Amino acid sequence: MEHYLLKKGFTQIHAVDISEEQIQVAKSKLNEHGFDFADKVQFYLSDAFEFLKRKNKNSYDVVTIIDFLEHLEKDKVIELLDLVNNALHCGGFIFVRVINADNPMWGRYFYHDFTHQTPFTPDALQQCLSATNFEVVKLSYEVMPLMKKNKLDLITELKRSIRWAGLWFLGKFLGIPPQAFTENLIAVAKKR
Repeated sequence: MEHYLLKKGFTQIHAVDISEEQIQVAKSKLNEHGFDFADKVQFYLSDAFEFLKRKNKNSYDVVTIIDFLEHLEKDKVIELLDLVNNALHCGGFIFVRVINADNPMWGRYFYHDFTHQTPFTPDALQQCLSATNFEVVKLSYEVMPLMKKNKLDLITELKRSIRWAGLWFLGKFLGIPPQAFTENLIAVAKKR
């Protein structure tokens, strides 16, 4: 995320994680990509709740929560979203990514990690954001970009087409769009 934000011109990024190891991985990745981030990204080894409680009201333009909400119990999800809302400027944005429980195979992703607590469907994520005074701007299934295709790899293209057709039919049967067969949901919401 820091890499993306730096590329988009952000210069005051606060990255919070409770894991020193994850912070070191993020720093290492930025170094690998040749980013001079010393004056632009501050890393904080902290619990997200405690970090946000210490922040002044209206401190941020954007807050991202990536692969974290599903690790919280329901009451803690609401508490964290309230803290984020308090930390955002009026009109500020939150970006959220969670495991997609709308996917019929969601259990494969959700139960892969023993620490997961709360699954999210698009409706559940919408409810949580609305209940904490956010206006959802976009809520969708995360679409991963396709890698460059080798024009000579017809077998791969055929497999992809057959898979998509199968998911389309299965989605029709289950009453969900074929896009629901993705691992994650993403949401962008604005503080009201």
